[in-house]
Amino acid sequence: MNVATPSTRACAGMAVLLLPLLSACSAGTAGPGEPPGRTAARSLTDSKALELPLDEYLLTTADAGVLARGRDSIMQRCLNGLGAPYTPKARGNTDIETNERRYGLADAELAKQHGYHVPDMDKRAEDYPSSVMPLVTGEVPTYNGVAVPQGGCIGEAQRELHEVELQDALNLPHKLNMESYAKSQKAPAVVKATEEWSNCMKESGHAYPDPLAAINDKEFSAAIPGPHEKEVALADVLCKQKVNLIGIWSDAESEYQKFAIEANKSTLAAPLAAKQKTVAAAKAAAAQ
Repeated sequence: MNVATPSTRACAGMAVLLLPLLSACSAGTAGPGEPPGRTAARSLTDSKALELPLDEYLLTTADAGVLARGRDSIMQRCLNGLGAPYTPKARGNTDIETNERRYGLADAELAKQHGYHVPDMDKRAEDYPSSVMPLVTGEVPTYNGVAVPQGGCIGEAQRELHEVELQDALNLPHKLNMESYAKSQKAPAVVKATEEWSNCMKESGHAYPDPLAAINDKEFSAAIPGPHEKEVALADVLCKQKVNLIGIWSDAESEYQKFAIEANKSTLAAPLAAKQKTVAAAKAAAAQ
């Protein structure tokens, strides 16, 4: 995704996700008949369990976990079959949830402990021994008299999980996902709630026009969060809760996404089928 002067503090891995920074992506204005978004009928104090309509067509944090476990299983099977035993490390469940930081930081405890920084996650690098890397990438044609799959074991995993086709298929859902964020940011209810958030922050002694300006403050770019960053981050979260910014914003964006899904119903069938195919293949691989 394209962002202007992105902040690594807002990174959530894949999926997930640099979600708080999506507002910097360009998007067209709402088309004729497109909903402007509505004031939230619900109150949300955080976004950890937040689900949005387009999640069904995208790889969520849970989907990414399924895919990773399936890939681990295929890599293990492939390398073992070549006579290069490999046992992947167990994966934890500490990834940031799909929409957890979509509207910026929303967890008061994390704000107190880490400011805007993303806490250390289980983002383990694949620990393939250097001796088997040629088998992983397919740099050698054979090993121990056995043919190495085209593109190596990683190529085999990608084919079995249909990953190339999936990435191509997800282009439209990703585009709609980015557009819905940018458009919802301009919804009247969201604009009003953002102004209320800004006023709340001023009362706490912090002047920011919107949450993205706070989370991207260059003052908070140090490797370790300082006391001031933690103070601002906590005020940010508490002000979001006070004005129900997350509830209002997510409700407005949900309306845009529902409209986008209905308007693209026929073309979204292929991405959905591609995702389901990959997830099913990953589950089957992990069960072997």
